[in-house]
Amino acid sequence: SYFEELENGVKELETARKRVQSSVDEAVYDSKLIHADVENWLKSVKEETDKADNLLKRNESAKDACFRGWLPNPVVRHPIGRKVKKMTQVIQGLHKESKNSIFQKVYYENPPLEIVTATTSATRSAHRMEDVLESRASITENVIEAITDDKVCVVGVYGPGGVGKSKLMEDVERRVREERLFDVIAITNVSRNPDLKKIQGEIASRLGLNLAKQETT
Repeated sequence: SYFEELENGVKELETARKRVQSSVDEAVYDSKLIHADVENWLKSVKEETDKADNLLKRNESAKDACFRGWLPNPVVRHPIGRKVKKMTQVIQGLHKESKNSIFQKVYYENPPLEIVTATTSATRSAHRMEDVLESRASITENVIEAITDDKVCVVGVYGPGGVGKSKLMEDVERRVREERLFDVIAITNVSRNPDLKKIQGEIASRLGLNLAKQETT
């Protein structure tokens, strides 16, 4: 009966392991970071099920230990039975752990690559507004005012080539980082003939997203 209980426990644990491993594989494919608790659980399951399989195999050899297999030898089977009972408790404990809430979501989200932190702000703070031309500083203020207006969804900066549009946007980015106006900043270049997939990919990367499995248009 001990062996039957262990065998059933191993089957149930293997079913749980496959479910968790499937979630882990999917998360890894999406470049997600797996909880250490989940990784440790999978490692423990592998080690303990290997031990359980070895005990189950010993059951066959123990059957032929007395009177040519007609009667079980208690001297042989008793110590094996004790080990099986303890192993069953371990297997059942691992199976019970798989029902914990942490296994409902085996990963945690990657932080966006372009998240605004105190470090990034400090790095940029070396460039002061005094370095910006007074005329561009005025336009920068207008852009900052526009992008912080909840009623404004899109702000466009336009003009002929070479007038300093890129430098203006660098000034805006610096101000946004220094003043922590937004949590995340995503920067990408849009050329005259834009590559939409590349633009989407660069923005997604800076937001910590993975579009590898999606066909973007």
